[in-house]
Amino acid sequence: MTLYFFERITDDDFVGPVIAAATSEDEAWHLLAARERSDRAALEALGWQIAQDLAALPPRAAIVYPSHYRRAILS
Repeated sequence: MTLYFFERITDDDFVGPVIAAATSEDEAWHLLAARERSDRAALEALGWQIAQDLAALPPRAAIVYPSHYRRAILS
């Protein structure tokens, strides 16, 4: 089981995190689509994205940043 952290960021709004526990990314998108009463393509067009997927808990206390934060920090 993996935790998928979804978010939607626009110029005017931020929605998230919406956390889905699922066995695959496709299943996580399906859960979000059911929650939002939409389909994956429409959600992606609105700017929904997976900010982080967490398949295991860190072995010690830690701050876990979404992957796009890491990319911004490293660039």
